[in-house]
Amino acid sequence: MSLIVLFVLVGTPLLLTMIALSLTRGSVETGEEWTRVRWMWAVAVLIGGVVAWLLYGSLDLGRGAMLVPAVLGVAVVVGVGLGETVVRPQRPAGPRSASLVARQVSDYLPRGLTAVVLATAVLHLATLTLTTVTASPDDMGRAGRQVAAQCGTTGSAASPYPGSYYSVPMSVVFLVIGLTTVAALMAVVRRPRGFAPDEVGDDVLRRWSTTRVLAAAGAALAASHAGTAFFAGTALLRMECQRAWMEPVGWVLVASVPVALLLLGWFLGRIVTPGALPAARPQQPAGAR
Repeated sequence: MSLIVLFVLVGTPLLLTMIALSLTRGSVETGEEWTRVRWMWAVAVLIGGVVAWLLYGSLDLGRGAMLVPAVLGVAVVVGVGLGETVVRPQRPAGPRSASLVARQVSDYLPRGLTAVVLATAVLHLATLTLTTVTASPDDMGRAGRQVAAQCGTTGSAASPYPGSYYSVPMSVVFLVIGLTTVAALMAVVRRPRGFAPDEVGDDVLRRWSTTRVLAAAGAALAASHAGTAFFAGTALLRMECQRAWMEPVGWVLVASVPVALLLLGWFLGRIVTPGALPAARPQQPAGAR
């Protein structure tokens, strides 16, 4: 992967985060604390960009490059969750009210986005499973870095192929993404009110934050799948000696690359513009405290 591609992978989320900071200003009336939350997003993504850059330079044979999208996705997810956990709105003086109805994460998840993220995760994990079980050691003895086939007395091999040499560290990072996504969603939904003047505004902010968390996880999955499917598919197709499954699977993987890239663009768009006002929720009883 060239430096230009890396700059795009690292710089695009940073730019989109700054755009998001400006677009969300004034769209919903918020308190001062919400500005600090948004800046925490930007700082988290900046740190994620630095970590991605270091991984790119330290891990050999493309492993660092394959982890760049996942690391940036973790950074966005952590930034949103941490911002709404660490920053606490000021409590108004005098009597306050508290909702007697517990908020559920499912109340704030956009259904379409959630379904697409889950489908992308299943597709990507299925691809990693396939490449892991079908890979073999390369000519230097590095396990899971090429795919090979034997046809009678002749054989063929192709690399790089995303077997265990690449899939194991990617799977570890995606486990981290899954755990941080769940933690961030819970932090967003369970945080106290006060970032907006009323509960309706707070619900809007929660809906936007959950959308950003999901979209960041989806973007990491889609970008990683595009790279994995491209290298796996092209490796399978350029082999002179193939098993029966290799050519059709190779074409399916290559065909999934543009789909993943389109999804990546959509996910990034949802990070920048997470959506409109949520549907009206039923009135919740409140009690003085």
